Amino acid sequence: MAVSIDLADDGDIDPDIATDIIEAAAALFKELSEDDRRALAAIILEVSELESDPVRKRWMLHLPEEMSLLERE
Repeated sequence: MAVSIDLADDGDIDPDIATDIIEAAAALFKELSEDDRRALAAIILEVSELESDPVRKRWMLHLPEEMSLLERE
């Protein structure tokens, strides 16, 4: 869902609403335990390998870090 929202044209979804949705999801992810965040990140990365669209795949590969599921190094 986050990938579709972020990659949507401004005419498809209001940017302010898109930001609100993404920020709410990120806030929920921060409430997960570290183990749960790692597990979710692993699932996202696994699913990204199945994505055939290169733009969506690239976005998905960066999603765990962007959503603060993984520590930035």
